[in-house]
Parts: sequence; structure tokens; C-alpha cells
Amino acid sequence: MGGFEPTTLRTERLTLRPPEAADAGDAFAAVDQVVRRWMPWAVGYTRDKALQWCTKEAFRDPRREANFTIVPDRTGRFAGVIGIGRADWETGVAETGYWIGPADRRHGYVTEALREVARYAFGLGLYRLELLAATGNRASQRVAERAGFTREGVLRQARHVPGGRADMVIFGLLKGEL
Repeated sequence: MGGFEPTTLRTERLTLRPPEAADAGDAFAAVDQVVRRWMPWAVGYTRDKALQWCTKEAFRDPRREANFTIVPDRTGRFAGVIGIGRADWETGVAETGYWIGPADRRHGYVTEALREVARYAFGLGLYRLELLAATGNRASQRVAERAGFTREGVLRQARHVPGGRADMVIFGLLKGEL
């Protein structure tokens, strides 16, 4: 019951597609100090780790997760990642998350990608998407708000970030709220 197939999604300005080996160099280059501040996996990130993720780890559990590269039409190159994870098909709830490199920030790409990924998830039968952003990560919170997610509260010390445990703002989006 439920699961994800490798698929490509399109928006007005973006292609959202499964990662490929050819994305590894751009993925490595896109991990800057901002990404390293919030994403534990980004500490010590190497080209080899980028390649490993693009070719294997991004596809490890298609029943519970789907990952897409964000590729702006204007460049045709990897800009970042958006995914659906922790999918529970019985309850209809999953989590979404994203990151984008510095060259492609402030263009609205992540907001656009987030709306499309939500449409995709709801079309597969999920009912609720959750999104967690560190209380200090205002940029990520703004993306969630612009995409139509509702701020529901703060989960104390809910996730590990490179600086230690962090309080996380939880956002939710229900099917029909897009």
C-alpha cells in the first residue's frame, strides 16, 4: 500500500527529477556555510558523498521517501534538493524538506518546488505534509509560509543540527489547502 516511483515533475520554471550521477559535482558545490549550518549531513560533505547520495542513498526506501533535484529551466543544472520522507501510508502523513545552493536562492524556486511536490504527494493519496525548520532558520520558515503551510507550534530540542540540538517549528499542509 503506497510508495513512490521515480518520476519527473514540471512547474512553470523548474524540472524536479530524480538525482543522477552527473549531479554530484553541482551538489557538492552547492553546499555552502548556510547549508552546513542547518543540515547535519553537510558536515564533512565531499564529492564522494555527493555521488553516493545521487546514485544510491536518494533511492534507498521508495516506500517511504522520494527525492528530487531542483533544476531551474534558466540554467538546466542542479540547484538543490526537495524530498518527501517518513511517509506513513496508513495515516496519510509524510514529511517534506529541502535545501538549495547559494546561486539559486531568492528566486522563489524552493517555494515553487514545494507546492509541486505537495500536489504530487496528495495525488498519491497522502493527506498531510509536515515540515520542520529550526527556529533560527528564518529563510526556511518563510519558504514554508509562502508555500501555504501553517505554522503549528514549536517542538523543543526536536532535531540535531551541526551546533547541537535545536527547537524546530512544525508546519503542516493538508490536502485541499494548496
